[in-house]
Amino acid sequence: MYIKTARLEIREFTLDDVRSYYKLESIPSVARYQYNAERTMEESKEQVGNAIEAQTITPRKVYELAVTQDERFIGRIGAVVKDDHAVIWYSFMPAVQGKGFATEAVEAFLPELGDGLTLEIECDPRNEASWKLGLRLGFKEMGRVEKVEFCKGEWVDSLVMQRVVPKAGVEEKSPEGE
Repeated sequence: MYIKTARLEIREFTLDDVRSYYKLESIPSVARYQYNAERTMEESKEQVGNAIEAQTITPRKVYELAVTQDERFIGRIGAVVKDDHAVIWYSFMPAVQGKGFATEAVEAFLPELGDGLTLEIECDPRNEASWKLGLRLGFKEMGRVEKVEFCKGEWVDSLVMQRVVPKAGVEEKSPEGE
């Protein structure tokens, strides 16, 4: 998959991206709201390898894409698609956060997943940047669960947001069915 926007290129990962992936995912503030701790170089190599392998599976279920600006790696976005449901994620370098890059990248990526899907973002409610991005992209809060998982030495809550992408030719409805 390859997507070009006004400022970004969104593309498949290659082995050349291992160091960039590591630089992003080893930052404590980036890993703060993820289930995993900061990634090691070895874990980063494994994750990029998994992303490359996912590119070859048909039908494709896992998308893990590199986001670059002027050929400089600035983040990653992805989704796991199962049946008519897709769970979306995104992670960007702290230096580029707050500049609209995540919104631009995810907005360009979502249509590539197809129609007739319920898109979902699940995040820690303390991750304000993540859920605010969801709101900007038209996601609606579907629910919050307190103490859903013990992660990194603390109980964490969960915020679930959804957006329905109707099948082609069908009028869009809100996730609540209104």
